[in-house]
Amino acid sequence: MVSNYSIIWDAGGVIYDFDVSITNRRLAVDCGRTPEEVSAFLFGSSAESREFNGGAVEAYNLGQIDSVKFYGKVRKDLGVKMDYNEFIDAWNNIFTLNTIVAEFIRRVRNSRRHRQAILSSTNPLHWGGMMNLFDLENLLEKDDIILTCDQDIRAKKPTKKLWDASLARLGGEKEEFIYVDDVQKYVSGSEALGIKSIHVDITQPNFQERCVADVSKVLGIEL
Repeated sequence: MVSNYSIIWDAGGVIYDFDVSITNRRLAVDCGRTPEEVSAFLFGSSAESREFNGGAVEAYNLGQIDSVKFYGKVRKDLGVKMDYNEFIDAWNNIFTLNTIVAEFIRRVRNSRRHRQAILSSTNPLHWGGMMNLFDLENLLEKDDIILTCDQDIRAKKPTKKLWDASLARLGGEKEEFIYVDDVQKYVSGSEALGIKSIHVDITQPNFQERCVADVSKVLGIEL
């Protein structure tokens, strides 16, 4: 039995709340389409499961195109007229910080007892938006932050390819980690590969407290 687990956190949903409908509405007003049409273009049907990795954003999340090319595709295919900086504002201003989870991460970091890592299905602009609220890059080690758009990753949750690449980057065995995510599909996928995992039900009003309690129990931390 592992006595000193390392934690791999999902970012969007667990550490940062987000509302992509803000982006959908702002782009819809700009291009004269409905928010539903914008969502279908950007995310396909993946918004329904809160995966947000279908549609036009998938190539961007996987690092196959950069931010400027993604903006160009949105501008061309949706008929968006806003300039690049306006687009960044519409794309990024969707996040709020889950402060209870964030402060727990900071406390665990300060204790130096447990390694912490990030595994996020995200893109460079969204990652920058999250860092503006709570700078994990300065809090954690550089190699412990893994994004699906990283050039050495480029794989989707919950595939084995992603976990193989992630564990190779982190330099540990799967039995040494616990994984925390708000998407049940991803939790089930990691568990199927033998990684101890915790599902965060963000539909519950006290999900942050529950998340901290669940992780603390596995780590043996007293609240």
